[in-house]
Amino acid sequence: MNSFKFLLIFILLFCCNTEPIRKEITVGKTIKIEPSNFDTKINNNYNFLWSKPIFSGEKDIQSMEFKIENNKMLFTPLLEGNFDISLTVESLNNTDLYQEFFSFQAIDKDIKNKNSSLPKSKQLEITRYTIQIASVPTIDEAKEYQKKLKNNGFDAYTESLTLNNKQFWRVRVGNFTDYIKAKDIEKLLIDMNYDTWFTNIKQ
Repeated sequence: MNSFKFLLIFILLFCCNTEPIRKEITVGKTIKIEPSNFDTKINNNYNFLWSKPIFSGEKDIQSMEFKIENNKMLFTPLLEGNFDISLTVESLNNTDLYQEFFSFQAIDKDIKNKNSSLPKSKQLEITRYTIQIASVPTIDEAKEYQKKLKNNGFDAYTESLTLNNKQFWRVRVGNFTDYIKAKDIEKLLIDMNYDTWFTNIKQ
């Protein structure tokens, strides 16, 4: 019954109103949540019904830790995202006396501070990897390498390079953002007796 009540409260709150004002909290830091306008010192004869925190992100991963201690909740966000919690205070005869909603936005300040200390151009930079197979003096040779690689299912391409006033043609495979995947592809190429050179792609 209480679970249904909490669900109904959240539907009414978040469907009928705009996005609530959220208090910023820090990922990994425990906070204490208590009713802000209900004096629990006057009388201890209350039931404090806390909802389980609702997380806006993926449901199948551990996003939080929390512990309920009667009139307060100790809450620790483990991931960045929005969290919503409700509290209903009842008398001992199950009469609703007080309701409050708590809305938080969890921020990973370590990542935020690290990114903000970098130049803007570096914040958006993504490292990309490629595997060079050959560097040959003619486009025909390069195209022959490319054709064989493509026939074997590899994403091969060619590009020109001028070195000491001489033109060469590189044959490369892939444009990877995943380092592990790129190394796996390189291993396949080595197993096929290709000489490889693993390198970053200059932005």
